[in-house]
Amino acid sequence: MVKIGVVSNLSKDPTGEYTKEVLQGMVQRNMKPLVTTTVHKLIKQGILLGEMELYQLSDLILVLGGDGTILQTARQAAKFGKPLLGINMGRLGFLAEAEMSDLTMILDKLASGNYQIENRMMLEARLIRKDQPAEQYLALNDIAVAKGSFARIIHLNLTINGEFVNHYAADGLLISSPTGSTAYSLSSGGPVIYPGMECLLMTPICPHTLTSRPIVTNADSIMEIEVIDKNRDIQLTLDGQQAVDLQEGDRIAVSKSPLKTQLVRLSGYGFFKLLRDKLAARNDEFIQKRMERDSI
Repeated sequence: MVKIGVVSNLSKDPTGEYTKEVLQGMVQRNMKPLVTTTVHKLIKQGILLGEMELYQLSDLILVLGGDGTILQTARQAAKFGKPLLGINMGRLGFLAEAEMSDLTMILDKLASGNYQIENRMMLEARLIRKDQPAEQYLALNDIAVAKGSFARIIHLNLTINGEFVNHYAADGLLISSPTGSTAYSLSSGGPVIYPGMECLLMTPICPHTLTSRPIVTNADSIMEIEVIDKNRDIQLTLDGQQAVDLQEGDRIAVSKSPLKTQLVRLSGYGFFKLLRDKLAARNDEFIQKRMERDSI
């Protein structure tokens, strides 16, 4: 019997209606849904487990939510070598494979094993403080060193494989995986990179010089960002979700992680069709918001 760990963002499904529909569909197809306390408490279905047990015992993780929920789950699933499938309940999910309207097809394919696994490169960040390794972090999309709440620019140095690249006066520097090239980096003017590639992408965030441009290196490179400013509100952020306060002299070494995110693919749609659809939807949303603003 296939064991499916279900991670649901209940802020997007506050009554549990969609989550319950998913669990019932699994049981009907002789699959075993595993859930944590928050889901079980709301809908009283599924096999109740602790979070770590869910990842350990699942054959596959099913994520109900948007890209944020998928990113958070991916960092955990990768540690246990578990594939995950995202069903979009957000707005513009680049990582989600399907929508709730596709549920029957999704469950049928999971039950029959009719799907493929796509490996995605992840990033590893090592915080070096006072020349001593301090902490190590994992991300799927991107790792940023950026200003916090204050409005002034910050100053950072970048080296690649020990070679000094440049001094940056900017809102920050962003290092992305190919998967993350369509996230924050794209909004900051970075290129779109095919997700099957393995490389590192550095994109300056609002640089205060026209000569600052994105840089792409091979996946074996190590990009190191050094914090130059003193007494500034500067943070290291991981996938835009986890934040770490930084100090003057801190160095963040970013490299390819040995871990992979395994994404379940069902549809057979190519990356560029997904890209066209998502960017068109994003453009439509932008136009709609602009029209609403202009009508006020």
